[in-house]
Amino acid sequence: MSSHPEKQTLEIRIERLERQNRLFRRGALTCVIAMVPVGLLGQTNNPNQAGTAPPAAPAIPEKIEAGSFILKDSNGKIRAELSMSGTGPTFKLRDESGTPLITLSLNDSSPQGPMMLFSDPQHHAGVSVSVLEGMGSQLSLVGARPDIQARMAVAPEGTSFEMSDANGFTTSIGNGIQASKGKQPKKTTAASVTLYGKDRRVLWSTP
Repeated sequence: MSSHPEKQTLEIRIERLERQNRLFRRGALTCVIAMVPVGLLGQTNNPNQAGTAPPAAPAIPEKIEAGSFILKDSNGKIRAELSMSGTGPTFKLRDESGTPLITLSLNDSSPQGPMMLFSDPQHHAGVSVSVLEGMGSQLSLVGARPDIQARMAVAPEGTSFEMSDANGFTTSIGNGIQASKGKQPKKTTAASVTLYGKDRRVLWSTP
């Protein structure tokens, strides 16, 4: 008879333990569910997570060395070129046919100095600018024919301006050498004006 109360007490204890175990498991599951979105939020906001770091900026070289640089258009045609020529560094801009219309060069040989040339596609008309050692600075404009031109120069001996037309007539203003067939050449001043006819014959001059 004494075993029944003990058996009942044992059954009550087992039931209490099972009930506590069920409550514990429910609480643990609730904590896990609550922690999942927190962990996901932390991964989203953390810039150091793998795959979310911003891409590294491309490295920029401090120096590029080459014998020449060539720029091509979408059709593969050369449109610009920077290279070393036989007389020094040269930069050319070309049209679609490959003709250089702008040339900038530095002459290393004598006379030394920079030169710039602008030309039409047929190389008929053009403008040239140069600053050469011992020759001063010069600006030349050439028309559709080489005998139609204008030239201005600031040389060590003075300043001059000369223009000519297709008929062979020329006007020269400023410092220079006045030369005519059968006459002794003479130097002119900045105040001199000389008109030449065909075959470079002096038509009129002053002073």
